[in-house]
Order: sequence, then structure tokens, then C-alpha cells
Amino acid sequence: MLGVFGTLALLGGGFVVNHAYSNHSQVIPNRTGYGPTMWRNEPAEKLFPEVLAPLKSPASDEVDPEQATWHRLGVSEDTDCAAGLNKVTAAAVANLDCEAVLRATYVDPTGNTVGTVALIVLPEGESAKTGMTTFFEKDADELDPQVGAKPYAVPGTLAAEWSGARSNGGAGVAVTDLSLPYVLVASTGAVDGRKAGRLPGEWGSQSWSAGDDRAPWRGAAKALCDDMNTHLANLLTESS
Repeated sequence: MLGVFGTLALLGGGFVVNHAYSNHSQVIPNRTGYGPTMWRNEPAEKLFPEVLAPLKSPASDEVDPEQATWHRLGVSEDTDCAAGLNKVTAAAVANLDCEAVLRATYVDPTGNTVGTVALIVLPEGESAKTGMTTFFEKDADELDPQVGAKPYAVPGTLAAEWSGARSNGGAGVAVTDLSLPYVLVASTGAVDGRKAGRLPGEWGSQSWSAGDDRAPWRGAAKALCDDMNTHLANLLTESS
């Protein structure tokens, strides 16, 4: 088993679990009404599932664990907006009335790539999401994009040493469902701590930069965001 949802992770899920208990009897009017509050009403293990994987079939609401693209290692207990994001992303969110940033750390099926994905809860409406989309697009045009979540280390797992210093790339996307006023950012890196950098020997060049080596890591971060985006849409459909 690649990951565990141990005591620390369970405590980390408390921000969701406690709200889920307190709002258990609420009446959910519809998809639009539930979307903005889904982050605090769903249990942590549903918001950040044990695996991110495609559904078994278009008609099913169950995922196929054998096709998992990411395995959960733990959920952070810290929901502070600035604390959950790297400096560049935190600065972009600072004036958007962020309500919370929820994070979970995952590892890919090979056990080689670790990533933290952050769910940023924004005000209802499209203006904040549009602003963040503009930020993501502008950042992506840079030679070495800087967007990302603050890595969350999970003791006793493959992510025990996971840190900002080990992050090799990040990405961000707006959650596509209009009922969900959220955006997602992620940072990924090597489980063994290998850093992106200049390629050795004949593969190197004077014009080459570490930003090129980070491109695959940015791709992995984007994939983590996209998989979480799909999961949130499925969860909203299931719950409303």
C-alpha cells in the first residue's frame, strides 16, 4: 500500500469532518446551492479520496482503483490561505477574499513522484476564478513558471521528506464546474529528492535552463489538478 491515512491525516481531515457532522441534517436544495459549501460539508476522505482514478463506467459512481493515477498519503490540518500556497500563488490570492486552502499529498503509482494539491475556496461568482485563470495563464507563459501549492509532508510515508526545496514544478487550474467557486494548484517533485537542473554532458547547452527540466514536473502537477477537478465534479453530482 503506497499511502496511509493515519492519525495525523485524520486530524488533518477534521476541518471537513467536523463540519460534515454539524451540517449533517441540512437540506441541500440543488447543485448550485451545494457547490459553494461542498468543501466544508464533505468528509475529508471523500473530498480528497484514497485514490484518484477514472470511473468504472460512464454510468457508475465508483472509481476503478486498478486505474488509479494518484494514491493519497495524507491531508493537511492547516486551512490558512497563505500557509497552503507558495509565495507567488499566495500573493495572487491575497486580494481575492480566499476563505480556505485545503491540501492533500498524493504519490503516483510508481512511487517516484509526489505531489501536493491545494483546493482554494474563493467567493461565489466567476470574477475571482477568472482572475486566477488569468494569473495561471500569465505564469504559464514565463520561461520558468512559479505557481504552486506549499508541499505538505506526511510522516511515515513516501512524502516524509517532501518540502518546498524538493518541489520541481507546479500548475494551476480553475475548477470547471460553474457551481464550484474553487481553483486548484499543485506542486510535484521526486520522492528521492532529485532536483530539476541542467542536463549533463552532451545533453546540456548554454541556452538550456532548469525551467526545461521542470516541464515534465509541471505536466505532472497539471495532471494532478485535472484529476482532482474531475473528482470534484463527480463528487458534486453524487452529493447533490
